[in-house]
Amino acid sequence: MRVRLSLMFVLAALFLWTTGSVSQPAEPASPAEPLPPAEPVSAAEVYENAMELVEKGEYRDALGLLQIVVADSANFADAYYNLGFIFERLEAADSARMAYEAALSLDSTLVMAHYGLGTLSLRGAEYDVAVTHLRKAVGYDPSFAGAYLNLGTALEATNDLDGAIVSLQKATELRPDYTDAYYQLAATKYRKAASSSDYPGVIEVYEKAVELDPQHVNVSVAYFYLARMYLATKQYDMAVAAADNAVKVRPDLAQACFVKGKALVALGKNEEAIEAYKEAIEKKTPYGSAHYALARLYQSTEQYKLALEEYKAAAEDESFPGAENAQKAAKSIEDYLKKKAESGG
Repeated sequence: MRVRLSLMFVLAALFLWTTGSVSQPAEPASPAEPLPPAEPVSAAEVYENAMELVEKGEYRDALGLLQIVVADSANFADAYYNLGFIFERLEAADSARMAYEAALSLDSTLVMAHYGLGTLSLRGAEYDVAVTHLRKAVGYDPSFAGAYLNLGTALEATNDLDGAIVSLQKATELRPDYTDAYYQLAATKYRKAASSSDYPGVIEVYEKAVELDPQHVNVSVAYFYLARMYLATKQYDMAVAAADNAVKVRPDLAQACFVKGKALVALGKNEEAIEAYKEAIEKKTPYGSAHYALARLYQSTEQYKLALEEYKAAAEDESFPGAENAQKAAKSIEDYLKKKAESGG
């Protein structure tokens, strides 16, 4: 339905909406000849003006125009979609959802409305709803890389890791520079990996992600998982380098220091490993795993008093699965040191 709106009505509505008042003339106006009839303005033209405002990020001004459009032209699916888009930007999720649903009630093939409702549902942890709409989005537009990314994220959240990987790989095929898709693909592949034998494929994707965007919000996670996978695949020097990079990006990442310590032990660099474990403990207290690893290192170099101290610290960490073993090790060293003292050694 094409609706004709009075240009003067639209301009007056916008003026009142933005200013909230009308100024009064200082003196009575002189009689003037009647104005010629205003040219009517179509809903489509008002819609185009609204879209120009959206492109400029002037969402509240665009909202006023779009509300005029949908009030006078109920059969305008694109206008409802863009209302949803604006409501999302204004953090009005319920209003955005209703607008997207209204758009789809008018045009069930509207790709962007399915995408908008899918991503909105994804953020709201309504993963099944998100999957439904994002599947429709890529079904109607198989070249929509962003929809494949969000579909992969939603599928991963429903534990359909194979489906998520297929969708995320499609996103990277469509956009070889799509860093968000590479980071999500790597994380999903890491989660699916059953053993270190699966790590080479995951490492490749994470390395590509970091290469594309070393400033990405998830780069510290990427470096940390790379460090763990390099360690598991006996690439110890690379594990140390990746752990260092993780800490540079996120200085409080104690787990990266712990992985670095293990890699340094494997390289035979015990003194550096000790410092790495100490740094991990400084960043996280209690940290039973790091205390325990440090204790074993001290014990292996016959620094028994230092080992005893670290075993005790490990045993005090109730969240550490090896706390009981640490307690037994501490008791063993205490007995040894006691006997040594009694024998005059």
